[in-house]
Amino acid sequence: MAQDTIRVAIADDNVHFRETLRDVLEYEKDFEVVGEWDHGGEALEGLATAKPDVLLMDINMPMMGGVEATKRLQQQFPDVKIVILSIHDEAGYVLDTLKSGASGYLVKDGSVSELVRAIREVAAGYAYVHSHVAHTVLAQFQEYQEVNNSWKDILTAREMDVLREMASGKSNEQIAASLHITLKTVKNHVSSIFSKLYVTDRTQAVLVAIKNHWLTV
Repeated sequence: MAQDTIRVAIADDNVHFRETLRDVLEYEKDFEVVGEWDHGGEALEGLATAKPDVLLMDINMPMMGGVEATKRLQQQFPDVKIVILSIHDEAGYVLDTLKSGASGYLVKDGSVSELVRAIREVAAGYAYVHSHVAHTVLAQFQEYQEVNNSWKDILTAREMDVLREMASGKSNEQIAASLHITLKTVKNHVSSIFSKLYVTDRTQAVLVAIKNHWLTV
């Protein structure tokens, strides 16, 4: 087995969904499915043996749901990255999972490409939240944060201005108008932010800012 293989496990009480998910993941050459469980309690028992890098877990399961299981798993297996799978896209659900220690949140009707990307991002140490709810979650998540200025070690003041505007959901054109700079300058700043934060899109950049407590409401 190659060293860069990502070991993935699945916890979901829907057997059909679980089997479909396993089949999808096994098409990816760098994924190996190492465990499948019906609920969070089984995941807790099986994780020590399966030793996955990433656990995909349904939020609503009998016996033990995803949020409670995430809290316990993070205490016992802090190196395992957890991605919550849910039929819900409300910000409250996402917020609960992030607070419990999950590294990602996806809706079940999302695309295969997004699922694959989320697994790779989370395995690499980043967070991943479904794009439809990321900006809504931001406003709620910030209420629980104590803001710090550690961004100054990475970004310039103007780049941070642009990142704040990105977090509010503004387009490049709107950012240019708000900060009274040219569209080309905005694009240069966005490119620089992506490079410095090691991300490839706006949602991921904002999530980095959230996790590092750089943003205020």
